[in-house]
Amino acid sequence: MKNTISMTQFAATAADCLGVAAPQAAGKAVPLVKDMLARRGIAQAQRALIYNPDAVGLWLFQKYTPWFAPVLEHTQLGLPVATVTPSWTPVCFGTMYTGVEPAVHGILKYEKHVLSQESLFDTLGVAGKKTALVAVEHSSMATLFLERPGIDYFILPYDGEVNAKAEELIRGGEYEVVVVYNQEYDDVMHRTHPESEQALQALKNHIGAFHQLCAAAEEAWKGQDSLVVWATDHGIHTNEEGHGTHGTELEEDVNVMHFYGAWKGM
Repeated sequence: MKNTISMTQFAATAADCLGVAAPQAAGKAVPLVKDMLARRGIAQAQRALIYNPDAVGLWLFQKYTPWFAPVLEHTQLGLPVATVTPSWTPVCFGTMYTGVEPAVHGILKYEKHVLSQESLFDTLGVAGKKTALVAVEHSSMATLFLERPGIDYFILPYDGEVNAKAEELIRGGEYEVVVVYNQEYDDVMHRTHPESEQALQALKNHIGAFHQLCAAAEEAWKGQDSLVVWATDHGIHTNEEGHGTHGTELEEDVNVMHFYGAWKGM
């Protein structure tokens, strides 16, 4: 069974929480997230950390649930989401941040180019939200949403440098929205398989990075109403050669979990 919440709803959901316009053609926001904020006395988040780890499928959360304790520690709501197909990284992130199907945003296969489709980054810029996108060089997230007015880009060699810069930006307090992309798990599971020792360590590294960035945000932004999000792009399965892969309509590739957390400024 595929999850019923669509990846097309992410952009409007994040926009709704931040009090900015959703991309014009985006799918509808998921009310559960704004309701979660309201229960904490938050009308809209003043700050947000959006963490995008690549390729963490729902089944990994189901099978290794205790490992996700640090994610659950910082969040209060988990949403089972169905990504789009073909379930390749640029296709899925294109939909995540524009809120439209691949046929609309124009990436229908594994290719990377700047999207002209209106995205969450465009509406954040129009709203004057100081936003940083911190991503691994040559990645989809380092490419798709370039050239957006008002967005600052920090494109770095790999996850370690990305996370160090993201923590620096969070603690510096200049940015209201910090978007972070990590890719180690996807890289390693392609080279090996989704449950190799190296791949599972990469998964743990993503969980640890989210924990560290959330802890930094909770300290640096404690005086402001804030939102933290774990939002992956697609899942994975093992191919006939024994390596990790994705891109299909299999439930293992399509079903993912997104997590949302918030706190009221002191």
